[in-house]
Formats: sequence, structure tokens, C-alpha cells
Amino acid sequence: MPDAGGQHSRSLCILLLEDSEIDAELLAAHLTKAELRFELKRAVNRREFVTLLEEGACEVILADYSLPDFDGLSALNIARALQPDLPFIFVSGVVGEEFATNALKRGATDYVMKRNLTRLATAVERALEQARERRERRDAEDALSRSEMRARLAIEGAELGLWDFDPQSGELAWDDRCKALFGLGPEAEVDYPAFLAGLHPEDRARVDGSVKEATTWTPDAVGAFAEEYRTIAPGGTERWIAARGQAQFDDGQCVRFVGVVRDITEERHAQEALRRLTDDLEREVADRTAERDRIWLLSRDLFVVAGVDGRLVRVNPAWEATLGYGPDKLVGSNFNLLIHADDAAATAKVVEALGRGEVVGRFENRMRQADGGWRWISWTAVPEGEAFYAVGRDVTAEKVAAEALAERNRELAAQIEERERVEATLRQMQRLEAVGQLTSGVAHDFNNLLTVILGNISFVEKAMARQEGAKPGANGPIAERISHMRTAAERGARLTGQMLAFSRRQKLTPKPVDLNETVAGMRDLLQSTMGGSVRIETVLKPGLWPALVDPTQIELIILNLAINARDAMEVGGGLTVETANVALREAPSRPEEPTPGDYVMLSVSDTGSGMSEEVLAKAFEPFFTTKEVGKGSGLGLAQVYGFAKQSGGGVRIETSLGEGTAVKVYLPRAAAEAKREPEPVRRAAPVSTGARTLLVMDDDSAVREITAAMLTELGYSVVEAGSGGAALDILRGDRPIDLLLADYAMPGMNGVEAAKAAIELRPGLPVLFITGFADLKALRDVGEDRIIQKPFRDDELARKVEAVLGGASAEGKVVPLRR
Repeated sequence: MPDAGGQHSRSLCILLLEDSEIDAELLAAHLTKAELRFELKRAVNRREFVTLLEEGACEVILADYSLPDFDGLSALNIARALQPDLPFIFVSGVVGEEFATNALKRGATDYVMKRNLTRLATAVERALEQARERRERRDAEDALSRSEMRARLAIEGAELGLWDFDPQSGELAWDDRCKALFGLGPEAEVDYPAFLAGLHPEDRARVDGSVKEATTWTPDAVGAFAEEYRTIAPGGTERWIAARGQAQFDDGQCVRFVGVVRDITEERHAQEALRRLTDDLEREVADRTAERDRIWLLSRDLFVVAGVDGRLVRVNPAWEATLGYGPDKLVGSNFNLLIHADDAAATAKVVEALGRGEVVGRFENRMRQADGGWRWISWTAVPEGEAFYAVGRDVTAEKVAAEALAERNRELAAQIEERERVEATLRQMQRLEAVGQLTSGVAHDFNNLLTVILGNISFVEKAMARQEGAKPGANGPIAERISHMRTAAERGARLTGQMLAFSRRQKLTPKPVDLNETVAGMRDLLQSTMGGSVRIETVLKPGLWPALVDPTQIELIILNLAINARDAMEVGGGLTVETANVALREAPSRPEEPTPGDYVMLSVSDTGSGMSEEVLAKAFEPFFTTKEVGKGSGLGLAQVYGFAKQSGGGVRIETSLGEGTAVKVYLPRAAAEAKREPEPVRRAAPVSTGARTLLVMDDDSAVREITAAMLTELGYSVVEAGSGGAALDILRGDRPIDLLLADYAMPGMNGVEAAKAAIELRPGLPVLFITGFADLKALRDVGEDRIIQKPFRDDELARKVEAVLGGASAEGKVVPLRR
């Protein structure tokens, strides 16, 4: 129905089955004119009608009778099946009382003629009101049914018997349970005299009088009946029954008297036993009172009776034994005067709660002793009128033990946490060590391949150069492709160098270095590498300690970090290179971090995107990169990690998503000051006349062949050996050998072992080691000038061979190797 303002409080959803657009607009106009707020959902065929019904959003259906492929009676049947409670009103131009009657018989709510649409709004509102009344009536019936069922269940659960008595006719109806309580079967006939006959003779008159009193109307009568009586079953069994009833009056006459009965035999027996027990308890009260007095006097616990204002009314002698106060000194004083200041507020809240009659849990406080000391007391208190009763136990010893235990637990927790951290660090270090061993092995094999590739490229380039001398420009395109091959191979050599740096298998030459000078000297290189879009700032610590590092490697580290920072920033970012003296005292929490000590810190920070926790956890793993495919090898931070650890320091990363990253490299402090060394002067190696004979020992035939070819081209006489044993066999002969070039990594006998045996055979024989990676323990006493890294770079092979063969003395040519 409309509200006072003529508008419905909410919008009504109407399902309209009408194929005529004009009629639909006409219906909507009449509903709007009647000030109905509605939403019209229109269907023009069976499919749309069923879909809207299944959605279930509409509250009333308006349907035309005649449609092109559908009719209103079919729509009515569908609506009764899908939405039986939805009001259905025909709005049609079909004339005929017979049709309207038939539609109403089939379940339609109303019928409105299209030529008289003025009653449409009234019909809709009446239909909605009828639907609401039906729902309310159905809900009431359901509630009544549930109420009756609950009552029946309650009666059955309570094991009650039901009776119904009509005083006018004398008819008495019992249910089966009621009959069973009187020892009768379900088929037994009962009446009021039979009921009285089944009672104990001592109870009949009293019960009969109560029934008459309850069923007799008086102005003050309430019709209530409540009695307890005994029944005598036919077999002589006696039961106690509790009966409750209510009389109903009409014009001063009792028209119905109904009630329930319950077997209370066990309860009566229990009451009798309780009465017998009461006598025993009364006798025990005196004994217990005496025991209570003894407990009060002898207990070591503190007993107290106090008023809600905190005044002590009674205390037992234990107060004197525990705290040193006699009862005569405490009674009348305030309880709060004995409490430690830190516990006074909490205790006052407990006393206030007791004053309100609330039950409180156990609480503890410190009580002052007569000698000024303090004891921890654990209290239990209950309120009683204007006082409270409390029992206190001295828990000072337990408190001390608990505090000691808590301290020990804290120590254990810290130890467990530290152990877990160490175990996690160990697992990470083991994993990185395993990856390092893998990468060093891969780098060794790659260096062998790259040695062959770069060596052959050099031969091809020389051959092409000679050919072009004869025919200028003949090999232009081929030369360009050969140049691309060399560039790719050299890039591979740099990658293997980074892999060796991560696995800490590179050969380092640490020297005292002034990092301030190094950073300042790289300023122009960093600016050209970063480009004009990145602002570079240096913060160099005055009085910086010298760092003990390989000066060539530290420049690569700075460049690597700068390039990583550049790739993490947008245009307009900032790069800061900072140095500082740092003294670390805390243990490392991650495997890449440094141990406690004095370090020179080099920090490269950016204003880029930062790292997530997942990325940070893998940042130092080789080949891990967040860059697009082809834009990063994933070896930059791995090389930084390997260099820092091999140098004796460590790395830390401080990062936050969206705010940037700072990579801090900690390098060991050098004992001596950094010295500027002059640049070494390189001289071209002269071509030998062939008077020198070199023994090349390498298990890789391709590497051995290219090495021999390069030495032969330099004019040396070359003897090849594919293993340590083969080389020693040659040295046992008479053939003169001026220099041994030994590959370090070989199966069976490695290069160091072969070199030791060779020097024993030929004392004074100079040795050069050729290696894809250097075993630092085996070669730590070998100078840099006696190690040639694969693949060979520039004229390194020729220069180092000539340097060894052109030495001043034979003693200087011998490589000192530890046995």
C-alpha cells in the first residue's frame, strides 16, 4: 500500500508478459498515475518469461491472455510450478465471465480488462496484500506447529505424563506414561474414582480436597493445582508422584482441568536420605568447627578477614611467623599499608571488585615484613557481605625459581634462535659453495673451449692479413664476421671470469689500495657509462684506511655495481658511491655478510626500484637476474660476492621496494699505507730463433694443439705431452727442455704434481702454469708472472714465456712449490 506521501517505501518489481509495446506502455502509465513506485521487467515469449521467473526478483505477474506463440493459461501453469506464491493477475482484452472464472479456478489472483485499467493499481495492491496475509498465516501455522512439537519433545524429555479432566462430565483422560505411573496398561480405562482409589490411603482426602479447591471458581481463584502423593500399583509397588495442573473457567464453571505428573520416587528417597544425613552433619559441625579453629591457629598460610574498606578484622598467627607482625598489631590497620608501591594499584582494584560482590581470581602482591624485607604472597579471596575472606600463601621461593627459569628459558630461546640462524646460514653457504664448485668446473671447460676458439681466430686473422697484403680488401666481409666471432669469444671469457670470481677461484694480487683515489679516478668512466640521465655523487671519507684488495678487480666491482644500479633506475635517477671506515662487532646473519673486524666499506647506492624479499634472497646466486632475456647474465652480484669473500670481507644489501638499493662491500683493512706504483712497461716479445725447446703438457688435445701452434709461430721448438706421465717420460730422456708449460687441471696427475716430479728429474727447470682456474692452495706460492690464464689474452703467452726464458739466472726460473 502507498505510504502517507502517496509513494511506496520501496520499488515494486513487476513481471509483465505482454507482446504489445503499446499495451505495455499503457499499463505502465496507469501504474505510474496511481503513484506506484515500480520496476517493470517485460517478457514477450515463453523463454523470456521462464528466465525472469527463475531469477526470482519479481513480486507480482501481469499477463496478457493471448500471445503469438504462448497463452496466459500456460503462463499461469508455469508460474504456479516455479513461483507458487507469486500473485498472478490477468490483464487482457478477452471478454467473458466464463474465462475469468476459469482463470481464477486455476490459481489466478485477479482479472483486469484492458478497457478498464483504472482498477489495475488497486488489483496489484490487493494481490500483494493477499499474498502477504497468506505468508503471515502460513508462518503462524508453522510457528504453532513448531511450538507444539517443542512442547511434546519437552514433555517426553522430562518423562511427564499428561492428564485432562472435565469436572462437568467426570471424564478423565490419561496418556500412556500417566497410566504407567499408576501401574496400568495402555488399554486400561480410567476415571476420577479410579484415580482416587489408586492413591495411598493417607493421601486421598488431601488430594481430593486440592482438586476440588482448584476446580471451584471464586473471585480470587487462579485454578492452580500442585500436589505430591503416593500411588499404590496393583502389584503393591508404591511410587511418589508430583502433579501440576491448571483449571479453565467459563462463566464461573470449570470447563477443563489439565496437567502433568512426574515420578519423584527417587527424589523422595534422596530427600529422606538427606534428612538422615542432616542429623549426621549437625553432629559433624561441632567437630569441623573445632578443626577449623585448629587450622586457623596452626596453618602456615595467611588467613585474613577484612572489611571492604581494607581494614583488617581478623588475622591468624601465621602472619607473625611469615611477616613478623603479631595479630594485635595488625587488627584495625589498613591492608594497603603493607603492600609494595608497585602492586598497590592492582590490589586496590581487586579489593574494589570484592566490595562490589564480584568473584576475583588468584592475584599476587609483595607484602612488607617487619624487618623491612618483602615477601611474595599469592592470594585467594571471596566476598561476603561487607567483608571479604582471603587466604595467602608465601610464594617467594617459587617466584625466585620461576624468574631463574624464565631467564634460563630466555637464554635457551636466544641460543635456539642463534642456532637456527647459523644453520640457515650454513645451508646457504653450502648451497653457494656447491654452485661455486659447479661454476668453477664449467668455467674451466669453457676456458679450454675459448682458448681453442680465440687461438684459431688469431691464426685466421693473421692468415687473412697476409692474404689482404697480396689482395687489398679481398676479405672485408669475412674479416668483419671473424671480428664478431672474436668479440663473442672475448665476452665468453669475461663471463667465465665472473663465474670464477663467484666461486673464488680467481687469482688475486691484494695490495694496500686507497679506495678514495680509486673512486675519484673512475669518475669520468662512471659518468660515461651511466650517461647524462643519471646523476653521480661521491661521498669519500677523509682519513680512509687502506684496503687490502686486488686493484684491478676492485675497479671491475665498482663498475659492475654502477651498471646494476643504472639498470634499476628510471631517467633522472641518482647514483652515490661512498667510502667509510667500519668496525663490525656483531656476527653475520647471512652467509655473504662479513665477520666481526675492521673494514673499509665501499657503498654503491641508487634511487631505483629496490628489491623484494624473494629477489634479495637470490641476489648473489649466479645466473639469477630480473632483467629481460639477453640484457643480463646474472653474474654481476655473484662476482661481487666472490671477490669480497675471497678478499676476506663480505657484502650487505640494504633495499626497499620503490626507494632504491645500497650494496655495501666490506674489504679488509691493510696494515700498511697504500703506495702508488708505476705502470708496468710492456715490451714486445722477440721472436725466438728456435734454439729453445718447450714442453707443452695438456690433456685437452685441442688446447694443446693450439698452444703448440702459437709457440711454434713464435719460433720455439715444441714437444707435446697429453698427461703428466707422458711429460715425465719425455723428461727422463736426453732431449733438452728449456721450459715446461703445464696445464693445472688434468685427470690422474695434475699440473702441480707433474711440475714437482719434473723439477726432481730436471732441477732448475722453469715452469709456467696454464689454467682455466687457479687452485689457490696449490698455487699460492706461484707468482702472477708464472701463471697464464685461459683463454690467452693479447700477447700474454709470448710475453710470459719470453720473460721466464730471458731471466737472469736459472734459480730465478725455478717455481717454488710446497711439498
